[in-house]
Amino acid sequence: MMPTSNDQDREKRVIGLYGEMRLAMELHQQGWQVYRAYIDDKFDFVIMKCFCYICKNYTNALQREQRYNGRNSKAVTNLCEMCHNDSIRMLVRFIQVKTSEGEDRPVPNEKAFSFHPKIRYHLADGRIFYAWVQVWDEDNVNYFIFRTRDVERFDNIELATYQITDNQKTTLRISKDGVVLNRPRLYDYSVFEDALNNFAIFDELSEDENDWEPSE
Repeated sequence: MMPTSNDQDREKRVIGLYGEMRLAMELHQQGWQVYRAYIDDKFDFVIMKCFCYICKNYTNALQREQRYNGRNSKAVTNLCEMCHNDSIRMLVRFIQVKTSEGEDRPVPNEKAFSFHPKIRYHLADGRIFYAWVQVWDEDNVNYFIFRTRDVERFDNIELATYQITDNQKTTLRISKDGVVLNRPRLYDYSVFEDALNNFAIFDELSEDENDWEPSE
């Protein structure tokens, strides 16, 4: 029996949820609080982490322990756990997530992946990111993480499929270890090399965040 369109839609939703869960666990392991939108309109994830503007480092809130009513009690404070100053701030990142499961090709160690970048709502804020989860198999998952403006490095965003339908799909041949095998002709595919498993990009401060200083 040939799969119906409903079956295919169901498979897409399942693989999409799988990619989001894998990404959420990676972010959690790196200290981000991960929130998923109830209504998926613009962004899939909102992630947050505490940053101390005196220590200039991501940190946690100080957990104070002291005697209360005859026993030890713990309370989370608004202070930095490293310098104990009132200098921490919750930084926020917004992520749109797409997941692709590759199709086999006659060439060993190579699959064709459909890359579906949506560029709406992403160009005016340095806290907004695009994460593309490439699922080779259960044991091999790669994460391409970049800012949406980087799409211009490898694709023509003036195409009607970007500007009118928001439904552009680009096919990329990718190896199991996340190397894009398409030949760089008109566009630069090195952005994928830079973006591969680049979770550190979330830690980079935006221009507004960099200018913020704690009050005296």
